[in-house]
Amino acid sequence: MKHLQLAFLFLFSLCMHSQNTKRIDSLKSELQNRTQVDSITVALLSTLSEALMFSQPKEARSYALKEIETAKKIGFRKGIASGNMHLGNYYGNRNENDSALYYFNIAKKHFKEIKSTRGLIFINHSLSVIQESTGNLDEAIRITKETLKLIEEHEEDGDLKTKFIGAQHNALANRYIEKGNFKIALIEAFKALECFEAIQHKSRKADVIKQIGDIESGLENHDSSITYFNQAIEIYKNLGEKIYLAYTYNSLGISYQNLKNYEKAKASYNLAITFAKEVEDKSALTNAYNNLAGLEIINKNYSIAKQLLIEAQKIAEEENLQLSLASAYEGLSQVAYHLNTYAEALHKNNQAITLSKKNGTLPHLQGLYTFRSKILEALNQNKEAIFYLKASQKINDSLFSSNKTQQIEELKAIYETEKKEQQIKNQKKEIELLNVKGRVNNLQRLLLGFGLLLALIAVYAFYQRNKRNKMAKEQAELEVEFKTKELTTRALHLAKKNEVLNDLKEKAKVLKADANADPGYQMLIQTINFDLQDDNNWDNFSKYFEEVHKDFNSNAQQQFPNITSNDLRLMALIKMNLSSKEIANILNISSDGIKKSRQRLRKKMGIESNDSLEAIVIAI
Repeated sequence: MKHLQLAFLFLFSLCMHSQNTKRIDSLKSELQNRTQVDSITVALLSTLSEALMFSQPKEARSYALKEIETAKKIGFRKGIASGNMHLGNYYGNRNENDSALYYFNIAKKHFKEIKSTRGLIFINHSLSVIQESTGNLDEAIRITKETLKLIEEHEEDGDLKTKFIGAQHNALANRYIEKGNFKIALIEAFKALECFEAIQHKSRKADVIKQIGDIESGLENHDSSITYFNQAIEIYKNLGEKIYLAYTYNSLGISYQNLKNYEKAKASYNLAITFAKEVEDKSALTNAYNNLAGLEIINKNYSIAKQLLIEAQKIAEEENLQLSLASAYEGLSQVAYHLNTYAEALHKNNQAITLSKKNGTLPHLQGLYTFRSKILEALNQNKEAIFYLKASQKINDSLFSSNKTQQIEELKAIYETEKKEQQIKNQKKEIELLNVKGRVNNLQRLLLGFGLLLALIAVYAFYQRNKRNKMAKEQAELEVEFKTKELTTRALHLAKKNEVLNDLKEKAKVLKADANADPGYQMLIQTINFDLQDDNNWDNFSKYFEEVHKDFNSNAQQQFPNITSNDLRLMALIKMNLSSKEIANILNISSDGIKKSRQRLRKKMGIESNDSLEAIVIAI
């Protein structure tokens, strides 16, 4: 039943992400009509919680609580972990970080105990979001890169893996934008866009379009940024994703403000406030309050600006939104300056500087130093004013240097990745060359052993070289052994996946037989059949097999010309010493079918009944 839930959960909750109203109503109806409490009930609750997370967050929370309660009743650990993760996401979206961390840690504990790598990937992603919201951008970037590595190493190739990878590049781009590293942000954004365009994911594509707009805004290309923001808004409206509308309208208002179109800027900020309140997103709300206050300062409406900033400060302090709090302090400092209350202006400026230093937001700190210099000049403290003006310039120089260094590191990382891939391809050739070198070195050592002192020195030198070659050979052999074990793991994973899908298919057939069954079960059966018959699964596995067992197919065909491509599949799995049941699951045929396939293969290979098919295949 656990495997059934796993497949059902991810087929619905991860592959069907559109939050289509008709689909949600169908799921609710299916849940209401269920008379049996089982893992499918948990899956329906999980799907509804995810589908409603951004459009109806309170309703999503109620489904998450029911998901945990139901999963506990039937002892289903995966459902308990998933439900707690959904609760963590709910509180995380509201910036109630302590509550979010509480539920994430419960979920992480269960995911670890059931060895769910995918669950850990999701939790890591959520933890990085919390680090970002509290201003710890470097830690958020570190966790995101760690998550990206987990995905690349453990997820099977396909649309889902592409979506996961795109999401992490999307997150990295956003964090580099906040750090002011627009070049690296643009690199990450294009990586994300490539992923989401490949799988035609409209929502995530909109996220990246919005990010490119933010980057264009950071580069002061505001007309271009407005075009991108409006494209993203149109997609979000069609999908009903209100939380993203709040953030995008915030960004749109900033671009209009920079173009001095204050009327449209104010309208955008007010829309951001409306959507942020509707979905109860405190981070988007404080951002909008701070931005609108900045606009009111420009228009010299200092009383209105101060009210907005005090409200932003209150929310930011309650929710521990340190970047928003720093912005509120900065705005209050500006209001105090314009009202000629310079001591208050200096105090608020100092509070903003303290938070900016703590969170490492250098672009923000640069502006604060510049404004502090202006306040000190008004107080006739000219010496200190010059000091902070120089400090601002120093940060500017540092930001330029930092950007260059990070660009070099990015190029270096790409180079190292390509280099590593090339090394893997040449692994076996290196082992062969090292074997030849070892024999040559032994011969040289014997010949040089007849000399006197110089000969002894030469022998010692060659001995050391031979030792290094031997160590390199052993290392290469260990890496090949690791690749072989990894291949076996992939094969077993493919076998288990097909077994789960077949179990799910049989369950769906039973449910479909019910006269009142949702017609979606037939679609589910067709989807499963397509996946079971998808040659891409085998093609990916076959490529990996050829890396480990190089020239196996060509050697087999040369020795036994009558064998077919299907025979080669069977021989590859036999060479890996898999059981008949595992082979049957991978090839999606019955146990009797495996027996018949082995008999046909024996005839084509001319093997006698007393000869071992396995021994002959393994020897190829």
